[in-house]
Amino acid sequence: MVCGVVGTVTILLLVSSKLDCSAKSNVILRSFDEMVLECAELMSITPLKLTALRSGVLVKDTETKCLLRCVGVSGRFWNDYTGLRKDILARYFLADAADAQNVNRTQICLNDLPALPQDSLRCCNLALESFLCFFYNYGNLRQDRIFVPLDQLQLQHVMASCMDVHQITTEHLMSQGEEEMDANDNVHCLVRCIGIKTGTYSDRDGVNMDLVYAQYGEGYCEADFKTKAYECIRQQSVRNYGDPCKRAYHLLYKCFENVRNVITEYEIRDSGEV
Repeated sequence: MVCGVVGTVTILLLVSSKLDCSAKSNVILRSFDEMVLECAELMSITPLKLTALRSGVLVKDTETKCLLRCVGVSGRFWNDYTGLRKDILARYFLADAADAQNVNRTQICLNDLPALPQDSLRCCNLALESFLCFFYNYGNLRQDRIFVPLDQLQLQHVMASCMDVHQITTEHLMSQGEEEMDANDNVHCLVRCIGIKTGTYSDRDGVNMDLVYAQYGEGYCEADFKTKAYECIRQQSVRNYGDPCKRAYHLLYKCFENVRNVITEYEIRDSGEV
């Protein structure tokens, strides 16, 4: 599993070194309805069927099942190999503050679903049923745009852009030990750049914990992830860094490497490999 902000960055470097990129804004905000419209177009869903879907009529036919799977893939809350990411799907719903049992009802519904099929072609049904657990139990679908975590290729673009801005080569970054990174201003600014471009960090507000967890927290208990991260940030914030890059480096690299699986070994591909 990919781990930590800089750990993630390093792995991306290994699989795609010297990637050209001209990305300007990398934060993606999308509404559920926008993703439905896009997937309907991609899958050639008829206007009549789309109108019914958008009005809340969810017929469990193959077309509807695979449309919802497409929306899940686009919104990063569904993966054919890891299944549903509940914390991401929950962001698309607005729960009733007076409904104290919505989470329990939703989880009971999810518990009754079959296991993830080994054949990814059979995932449309489970993707729809997982969505319906939230649709009928969790709350109302939101109309506003929600943060969508970047995929691996998009993270590669962020990495390449930030390396270009701060004049850092793959070879130079990979040659840095921990002490050298701690003393390298360019590396500090690289980490800050990644945080800003992914929306997980700003000089004014510091770490955006919700977005950090959305982007990097898959597979980890949200409460544990955030508790450990907040404690690390509290400890790191005691120091006066006097420099925005150094502050970002300590709050992102130092903290989020420590609360995720630490990458201890890297395999560098031969230069001739794709």
